[in-house]
Amino acid sequence: MQSSEHHRDQAIAAAGEAIRKGHHDAGNLRALLIFTTSTPTSQMIESYFAAHHYDAGLLASLVDIALEGDDAGDAPWAAANVLAELPVELLLPHRASLLELSRHEWSYLHQPARQALARLENRDA
Repeated sequence: MQSSEHHRDQAIAAAGEAIRKGHHDAGNLRALLIFTTSTPTSQMIESYFAAHHYDAGLLASLVDIALEGDDAGDAPWAAANVLAELPVELLLPHRASLLELSRHEWSYLHQPARQALARLENRDA
């Protein structure tokens, strides 16, 4: 049986490889999102997303994935969490999608969407 340290090292190596590949490939973007849900890899992946906050293509892909809903695994709620942290000016064109997500019954989707919308409202005030 593998040690937890070995498992952690493998996860970190896999996350590093996903970072190297980037977010332009849809499958790899989903892998990056899943790595945000794991303690050993979350910080490095969150740093990756923070470095790419102003990528409009990334934002559009995150919105699309989040809108897939709770039947599509962990990637949609991970995408919703990343969206909630994006700069407000990037979220403005996606207000309708955020409103749709904010009405979703699954809290893992509606809570981050509501946070993003609150940030938009604070900006508008």
